[in-house]
Amino acid sequence: MAGWRRVIARLRSLLDNKSAEEDLAREVASHLTLLTDDFERRGMSPEEARLASRRAYGGVEQAKQAHRDERSLLWIEQTMQDLRYGLRTLRKSPGFTIPAVLTLALGVGACTAIFSLVNAVLIRSLPYGDPEHLVYLFSPNPSLKIPAEVICPSYGDFYDLKREAKSYVDMSNFEQAQFSVAQQGTTQRIGGARVDADFFSTLQSMPELGRTFAGEDNLQANTKVAVISHSLWVSMFGARPDALNRSIQLDGANYQIVGVMPPEFEYPFKSDLPYGDSDIKSTQIWVPLALNAQARTSRGIGNNVSFARLRSGVSIHQAQAEMAGIMARLDKEYEADPRDADAGLTREWGALVESFTGISIGPVRPLMRLLLAAVGLVLLIACGNVANLLLARAAERGRELGVRAALGAGRGRMVRQLLTESMLVGVGGCAVGIVLAVLFLRLLPKLDPGNIPRLNEASLDTRVFLVAIGGSLLTSLVAGLMPAIGTSRMELTEFLKSHAVRASSAGHSRLQSALIVAQTAMVVVLLAGAGLLIRSYINVESVDTGFTRSAVTFHVSLDQRYSKPEQHVAFYKDLMAKLEALPGVQAAGSVNYLPLTNSESLDFIYVDGFDNKDHQQTEGRDVTPHYFAAMNIPLVAGRYFTDADASATANRPVIINQKFAETFFPNRNPIGGRITGDPKRARWWTVVGVVTDVRHTSLEEEPQRQMYHASYDAGDASVAVRSTLPPATVANEIRVTLRSIDPKIAATNVLTMGDMVSIATARRRFQTSLLTVFAGIALIMALVGLSGLMRFSVNRRTREVGIRMALGAARRDVMLLILRNASVMVVLGVGLGLACTWIATRLLKSFLFGVGQHDPFTVVTVSVLLVVCGLIAAFVPARRAASIDPMQALRTE
Repeated sequence: MAGWRRVIARLRSLLDNKSAEEDLAREVASHLTLLTDDFERRGMSPEEARLASRRAYGGVEQAKQAHRDERSLLWIEQTMQDLRYGLRTLRKSPGFTIPAVLTLALGVGACTAIFSLVNAVLIRSLPYGDPEHLVYLFSPNPSLKIPAEVICPSYGDFYDLKREAKSYVDMSNFEQAQFSVAQQGTTQRIGGARVDADFFSTLQSMPELGRTFAGEDNLQANTKVAVISHSLWVSMFGARPDALNRSIQLDGANYQIVGVMPPEFEYPFKSDLPYGDSDIKSTQIWVPLALNAQARTSRGIGNNVSFARLRSGVSIHQAQAEMAGIMARLDKEYEADPRDADAGLTREWGALVESFTGISIGPVRPLMRLLLAAVGLVLLIACGNVANLLLARAAERGRELGVRAALGAGRGRMVRQLLTESMLVGVGGCAVGIVLAVLFLRLLPKLDPGNIPRLNEASLDTRVFLVAIGGSLLTSLVAGLMPAIGTSRMELTEFLKSHAVRASSAGHSRLQSALIVAQTAMVVVLLAGAGLLIRSYINVESVDTGFTRSAVTFHVSLDQRYSKPEQHVAFYKDLMAKLEALPGVQAAGSVNYLPLTNSESLDFIYVDGFDNKDHQQTEGRDVTPHYFAAMNIPLVAGRYFTDADASATANRPVIINQKFAETFFPNRNPIGGRITGDPKRARWWTVVGVVTDVRHTSLEEEPQRQMYHASYDAGDASVAVRSTLPPATVANEIRVTLRSIDPKIAATNVLTMGDMVSIATARRRFQTSLLTVFAGIALIMALVGLSGLMRFSVNRRTREVGIRMALGAARRDVMLLILRNASVMVVLGVGLGLACTWIATRLLKSFLFGVGQHDPFTVVTVSVLLVVCGLIAAFVPARRAASIDPMQALRTE
């Protein structure tokens, strides 16, 4: 108890130091007065008594200090003294403080910004209840040569799974959809979903206002209800609570709003579904799926997405094993759906269970790791620069430290003082770095590729702040340890000898040189990585897409008023005619699946004269006759479609691409060749033309076999317009033309094909831009560090240079001496960096396109760039060394 009272008393004294000092002064004065009075009573004069009392009392200041040590927490007071002294010395040395703080701030800012991104994308939980238990259910089929994650169980299979599977607490189904929403006389297109009654409960997501769907909402008689997103609630209704129970018009039908979801809930996002509708970035509205009895029992391929919530204690592997068993039994119990059978599909649906996080985050996890590794190297380079600055500063302060040691400062106290100063630099670097991180995060959305989940949610939360502070202090501590350890090893006599100080400087110089070599090696790794990504990006951008990038495209979706095929035909014929009548328009055509929209249609075919042991697979597209002209897709052989081809019934004309012709007509003329989807019914299509290959799915994948049918019959279609006018003018004319045909039909996703290419390369551009920026920052920091070391070396060797020049050395020789020292460090760093690059670039293999991971051009370019930049950085110190006056240099010693 007494110990605690003593601690409390010391803390009180520390907090109220002024009052304690006043009490101490009064107490000392009282003791001296009593002693003086005693000596006067013994017969001494006042002056003699005063002197005698002081001799008897002893050193006043020593007594005061002993009392201070007794009443206070000594280590806290000493720390405060170190902080005050450190702040004072840093303030008096702006030439050291500013570069050190800014260097550290660059490294900390880059790390903080990227960690904010990683935190939002990888670490933060998805905005659903227990997201680690949420899984997708897929049904791969070996007959389909497509990724396993494309197809989910049919509705009939899904509801059988729901009844029989014991691995799941709940299961749900939904279909993505786009809706035309009427608002204030205009029509806009928004992303939505048709969901079953268990959709929100499976996700464990509650509405912000109102309710979600009940079981009766999914009955066909009660389907006109809707739940809207928070953003749609704000944009359409001004966030007014009375939006509940109001009507919203979707595709010409009125729906009653029964709920509003919270801001973070817009599932599914574009990044949530690997093969979802690429035009839907986030979901703004949900309506009931409301399947009829026939649809609920359908066993054919659908557009539905199936997901479930795992029961506690059940692993994904166990759930998949159970699903596989059920699907195997269903494969035996049911025959293939007639439509699937006509297409050549057999009833052999498998089972694949994938976690929500694996599907949405898995594809970007390698990118996040790459960015973290890059900024980690940047922070290490910053640490090396700060360490170099601290080493140079410690060498310059050798005499000062020697004097302090002579006056009684302990070795531990001096080490602590040096570490305190480096920690203060860390605090300053952290503060400035956080500001830089905020600025970087504001710029990040401009680089958003659109397929990185929750990138717009990257922010500086508590976790990020703690990492930033911890990283800054750890970096500054590591940087400060080097000069501190060197100082602790020196004896007092060495501190006070000028030659010993120079020897210490030489030791520091060797350590500084090693740091420069290491920094250069890390810069080589970053520059090589950035160079490979730049070359890959250029290669992707240079790919022959097979179409013109100047064509303006837009999407049209006909609502329920256009329910008959003849209405579709009439609408699109009218639209194409009016578009082609516009001034400057050269051609207009539509297609059901536009290139680079992550959507495709697969056809199973038989080719007459080809060995059709298995059902052959090809991409199929419906186009209007002038589509090829609008997209400027060259004709290789035969002819384009005519209007008569779109209405042909027997021997319908088709156009194929070169890949199709090379595969199925390798040694014969494809023109006139016959193709069918069902040889039993003998409905043959005749090849009338061959066009060049078009990269429909991805710029980085080889073109697949493609077959085009002429048709005006489409509910949804993308329209392409080739014109000599600017895209903005064409887009405006498109909207005016569409309104003249039907004001309730909106033109959405109005983009040029060049924009589509830009969107397709957005993630590659994102990663290339960031890595290039980090490599640039690293290069600048390394060059600044090299230049600083050369300046320090010149200052340290001023007398040596003076002697050399006094003995006849030419100024050119002195300059070459400094440049040679710099070039040795750079060359060693480049060599070490190339060895590291040989290993590190293996991690980039999945990011490269059209370039090898050990590309000679990149390696040579990076090496030459670093050597040249290193010599430029050393040139100014070298010229300064060459301009030293020998007499002045010898006089200063």
